[in-house]
Amino acid sequence: MDLLIILCYVAIAWGVFKIFRIPVNKWTIPTAILGGIVVVGALILTMNYNHPYTLRAQKIVVSIPMVPQVSGEVVEVTTKTNVLMKKGELLFCIDDTRYRARLNKLQADLAAEEATLRAKQATIDDASARVQQAQAEYDRVTRDYQRYAQGAAMPVNPFSEQDVTHARQQVQIQTAVLQAAKAQLQNAREQVSGRYNGLDANIASLKSQILEAEYNLAQTVVRAPSDGYVTQLLARPGMTAVRLPFKPVLVFIPQQKRQVVAVFRQKLGSASDGRG
Repeated sequence: MDLLIILCYVAIAWGVFKIFRIPVNKWTIPTAILGGIVVVGALILTMNYNHPYTLRAQKIVVSIPMVPQVSGEVVEVTTKTNVLMKKGELLFCIDDTRYRARLNKLQADLAAEEATLRAKQATIDDASARVQQAQAEYDRVTRDYQRYAQGAAMPVNPFSEQDVTHARQQVQIQTAVLQAAKAQLQNAREQVSGRYNGLDANIASLKSQILEAEYNLAQTVVRAPSDGYVTQLLARPGMTAVRLPFKPVLVFIPQQKRQVVAVFRQKLGSASDGRG
């Protein structure tokens, strides 16, 4: 740019000398040179101030180190290196035997826990029915005893002493039966664990573990996060992939616009609020 400005000034000066037929002597030549130095220097200084430039610039590319979320033996790796891949294409696979086995075990444990819970609930329902039955029988014999007791208090007792004693004994027997039934119901309820978010605590815990196991199983298959290229393929079938951020299996470069980063000198003296 500096050379172009100088050449433009030389061309303009040469045209002025030719068009206006200015004589070439010891006064005109130095004046043209000095004027060129002033004009060209002012232009260059103004351009550098208002349009800064830098030699410290480079193109950058964002890369994604593909680190597995689970550890295991690599069983399959893509062969497409430095070739455009579509989003969702397979990058590499980790042996999922261990993670699939854990998921199956947790699902079996959940089924067993649900069956156990149903059995406990059936026990509670049976104990509750026994309490209702014992309560009904207790209410019946209590009414009978009250009737016998009221009859015994009358001047003319229509019941014998044996009838009143028998009624009192029935109340005592049914009281014991009712208390035993309530104790069995309480014991059955205590066998059921606490609840979390409306679910049995054990079942809620197993379901959360199943979600984690399903996530780990899904992470054994790693696919391209977007359209892009595979570079620095560092893994081969048989190698062990681990969850270490500084040990990626491969490096993936997403398809992206070109970006240039440059460093310019800052002119803090001309900075002010609201000025871009």
